[in-house]
Amino acid sequence: YPDAGWSISTHVLLAAHMLFVNILLTNLLIAMFSKRFDQVYEDTQNIWHSQQYLFTREYYTRSPFCPPISLIYDVYYLCRIIFFKIRHVCFKKPTDRRAKVFKMIPINKNCIKDWCEFEGASTYEYAHTEAKASKVASMTSTHGSDSYSIEKGEDTSDNINDSNNSNNNLRQIQDDLAKLINDLKKLKYN
Repeated sequence: YPDAGWSISTHVLLAAHMLFVNILLTNLLIAMFSKRFDQVYEDTQNIWHSQQYLFTREYYTRSPFCPPISLIYDVYYLCRIIFFKIRHVCFKKPTDRRAKVFKMIPINKNCIKDWCEFEGASTYEYAHTEAKASKVASMTSTHGSDSYSIEKGEDTSDNINDSNNSNNNLRQIQDDLAKLINDLKKLKYN
């Protein structure tokens, strides 16, 4: 039987092919779960740091007394704020120096400006990437695929310009971050 050899080799190749495809699909499944796990881990870290900050902030601003007595402390603190505000407005005297402020206060006043600019740039960049991602998601859900834009003859130069702008913004943020790190090192050694 000459066909028996072909039949056996076909079954062997089919078995090898099935084994290879199953291994690839298993690796793909593992990669997808790994990516999802990394995303969940990153989100968990963000939530954890946010809650840790809120917990520390609450501890810092909380009254030193237990709840029934804390009302008296809150009234005292409100009166103190009003007193120092009136004192500042009417007599042009400085405000309360012992007021609770929950932020880092640098020695150099220019550092505050740099920090605010860095925070603003970071916030702007994050908002820009989120808006671009939502725009892309809405376009793909509306049009179904990228073939729609090809059929309409839309130019891809906008995407290239956006990519170049994003790269320039990223370089600028990296430069600002390097400058901020240098300023922090200078403040640390001063």
